[in-house]
Amino acid sequence: MKSTNLYKKRLLLFSGKGGVGKTTVSSAFALSCARRGEKTLLIELNVHDKVSSMFGAGRVGTEITEVEDNLWAVNITPEAALEEYAVMMLKVRIVYKAVFENRIMKSFLRAIPGLNELVMLGKAYYHVVEKENGKHVWDKIVVDAPATGHGLFLLKIPMVITSILSSGHMFEEAERIIEVLRDPEITALNLVTLAEEMPVNETIMLHNQTRDELKIPMGAVIANGVYEPLFSESEHEILNAAAKHVKEPSVLAMIDAANFRVMRTRLQAGYLKEIDREIPLPRHTLPFVFTPRMDFQSLLTLAEKLESEIEGGQS
Repeated sequence: MKSTNLYKKRLLLFSGKGGVGKTTVSSAFALSCARRGEKTLLIELNVHDKVSSMFGAGRVGTEITEVEDNLWAVNITPEAALEEYAVMMLKVRIVYKAVFENRIMKSFLRAIPGLNELVMLGKAYYHVVEKENGKHVWDKIVVDAPATGHGLFLLKIPMVITSILSSGHMFEEAERIIEVLRDPEITALNLVTLAEEMPVNETIMLHNQTRDELKIPMGAVIANGVYEPLFSESEHEILNAAAKHVKEPSVLAMIDAANFRVMRTRLQAGYLKEIDREIPLPRHTLPFVFTPRMDFQSLLTLAEKLESEIEGGQS
């Protein structure tokens, strides 16, 4: 299938089941954009900072921080986003503190369903449309969106608001966010998964709900952590035949490891076929990285592989 050129979009969202490497994949994509010379902002949404360790940078908080050449990161929290937005509207920070930081108002704001999600999305939207001297400030906005269930809830919030309200500032803000989210020239939601049963099932569900309910344009499925085959079928047969004549424990252990690798790659191949059958999107594949902790060099390897996969899918 011909690939969507993700490098032509400005807002790239990455979601998927928890634990599939969503942050790693979104960081690798952001790094590939930066290496292409594009000024890129990588956004985390109200999470414990995971990005800084991969880039060997200082802690990423609510202030935009440079983590690599051409690449900045920020961790948007509802509190910081609301304060920034309110100050933008009220113009004076001391007025914000008087209005929003009293106990009654804080309790009231906590009681508004979906407000946290709306202000975080609003902050991301602001950076998508942010301009300076008539030009966009950022070439790419890459969002490490929440895992499947929370991600769907987050992206649904503007639609829910416009279905309840018919006018007012909140309604208009939600409408502007929907317009950007549904613009295929700007936005692509990418689905990150592992080639395993539960992640694949969740990815299929996420795809169907995004298509049927959110109507947000989708870019690609990215299968992370895929083992590269080490043995052909004939080599595997030779190994098993040899095992019948081997008594040395260390050699038998290596043959067992080889068998495990073959079984794992066969299992993953089956789930990759299921992805291709059930999800009509281009699929990119990233290899399993044998490292106890993702560091910059490993991330760069994934970034280069992802760029090669995306560019290779172009006609």
